[in-house]
Amino acid sequence: IYADDASKLGYKIIAVSTYRNFEYQDHLFNYYVETKGEEYALNCSAKPGHSEHQTGLAFDIGSATSNVFANSEEYVWIKDNAYKYGFIYRFPQKGQTITGFRHEPWHYRYVGVEAAKYIYENNMTLEEYYALFLDN
Repeated sequence: IYADDASKLGYKIIAVSTYRNFEYQDHLFNYYVETKGEEYALNCSAKPGHSEHQTGLAFDIGSATSNVFANSEEYVWIKDNAYKYGFIYRFPQKGQTITGFRHEPWHYRYVGVEAAKYIYENNMTLEEYYALFLDN
């Protein structure tokens, strides 16, 4: 739905990576381990069985007009509007030490409109939201 709304405004948002099965995540994680080392892999890719992509609640997006999503107009629009559709900017720059993952401007996760709005308005990570409201 938000991609349709973005399109009406002239933005060209594309899904780059959606659902991933265990085997695909296993291959991806091991590729990073083999090519960049385990520390790098752990900071940029979830272990198989731990990926939000495997839940079907997360996806990576891109811009059809830019090779670098974080430098695109689409990035600015989605960062400022995803919460209206129940999605959060999952791994923001300020949250690296909290989430354990590097900044991923392309990774969004569905949490529902109410939670997404709170997370957006309070500039927090899902982990901070979880600790505040769900970790009792």
